[in-house]
Amino acid sequence: MKFGLFFLPSFDAGVHYDAATLYKQILEQSELAEDLGMDAVWATEHHFDNYGGYVPNPCVLLAAIAQRTRRIRLGTAGVALPLNRPLNTAEQLAMVDALSGGRVDIGVVRAFLNFEYEALNVDINESRERFNEGIDIIRGTWANERFSYNGKYNQFENVFLKPRPVQTHPRIVVGSVMSPESIINAGRNGFDLMVIAYAVSLAKVKEMIGLYREALEEGGHDPSEHPVMSPFHCYLHENETVGRDTVREPILRYLESIRDCVKADKWSKDYKGYEGMAKMFDALMDFEVMYDKRTLFGDPAHAHECMEAIIEAGIGEISLISIMPGLPQEKILDSLRLFAAEVMPRY
Repeated sequence: MKFGLFFLPSFDAGVHYDAATLYKQILEQSELAEDLGMDAVWATEHHFDNYGGYVPNPCVLLAAIAQRTRRIRLGTAGVALPLNRPLNTAEQLAMVDALSGGRVDIGVVRAFLNFEYEALNVDINESRERFNEGIDIIRGTWANERFSYNGKYNQFENVFLKPRPVQTHPRIVVGSVMSPESIINAGRNGFDLMVIAYAVSLAKVKEMIGLYREALEEGGHDPSEHPVMSPFHCYLHENETVGRDTVREPILRYLESIRDCVKADKWSKDYKGYEGMAKMFDALMDFEVMYDKRTLFGDPAHAHECMEAIIEAGIGEISLISIMPGLPQEKILDSLRLFAAEVMPRY
């Protein structure tokens, strides 16, 4: 089992104060994660909202983290490929890889929030084709000093990508909430997979991972070489009651911020089954539902119960969502230390 931090913060003026303070807190958590022996930090991309919008460019944040760390992997989780120009994304990622000495893992997503597409003047119904072209361009420019491409949305001849990355064949991780087509495509192409387990259920995640492993085998890839990653909200205290009571309001406020982002219920034609997602997050706004193996909350003993269920579902890499509205930095740091001391060593 590998462990990391997952930065998809929901901004809260009460504990973050302003953007500068939030970034300082993220840097401090990243340095601690390396000191505690964690394997990776992941930064997401979102725009124009308190939910994730304070990290509009994961590469910028990861470049800063690269200068505060020496060993830990730096992952995008992910770059929203349809919302960006792929060549720009490829060179930004290459710059972080060079700055970090080759520590970048490239997580990619299609993005699904309608207001992001509308503000950035991209048709959400073009998302899958733009996403596929983006992966092709990143892989092609990293593997070859000069690269040409002739797609529907991207055409260029003999581009020499600079700076050159340290890695030529980086790890590619495809994120999916519940789209079977995305999961199957990831497997057949030999990409790693990120699932959002707390949004569905571990039973559903187990089905998705089974589908993914079948697709890996169909594509001639060894499933044992492709661990599935998932983020989980985490807050631990030595006393289970204190842990529960401390995180109850922060996780509900976090979920409320997601629900508000999807309330328009506007989706790409390719996002079958996403209709009514706001109702899905309404159903999750029950603390007992989240506490029951959808999070790592409470005390270390309860975290171990959750870990066993997570492993049984087929997840092999866990990234901790530590930042939630109303949760002070000091409590987050104490929770991470406790997790590293009492949970990580068993796995």
